[in-house]
Amino acid sequence: MLAFAGCQESNPSMTIVSLQIDSDEENTWIYLYSIPRVKMGNLTILVGGLNETLTSVFSHQKHLSQNEINDISDDDGYFTLYVAADLRGANWEYSCKMRITSVIEGEDYNYSAEVLILENDEEVASSWDLPHNKALEFKK
Repeated sequence: MLAFAGCQESNPSMTIVSLQIDSDEENTWIYLYSIPRVKMGNLTILVGGLNETLTSVFSHQKHLSQNEINDISDDDGYFTLYVAADLRGANWEYSCKMRITSVIEGEDYNYSAEVLILENDEEVASSWDLPHNKALEFKK
């Protein structure tokens, strides 16, 4: 049996789909990828109603400028984020509302995401230091 670097047998029960978010003063990056590196049926990043779905890819990255985030944010500064992946009938997804903030510490800026997720019909708030990685929830 031959194996090639970077290629894995696509087994949904042994796959993790991860979301990574990072930001600086002017840009935010949303990155969706599989571990191990397997081609997913679809990878979707839906931000503020702007949908991008790619088929048969290992990863998907979306760049947003601060102006784009301002355009899709509500009055409180939050924008919606939905990410999803599928592989042979198995699905992963995560949905939230998010607001990127900066904190000045001395001469450095640190960035965080204020995140609201819906649990039992109530919004639950959390804060993520950026960059942040989150494994998506597995949905069958």
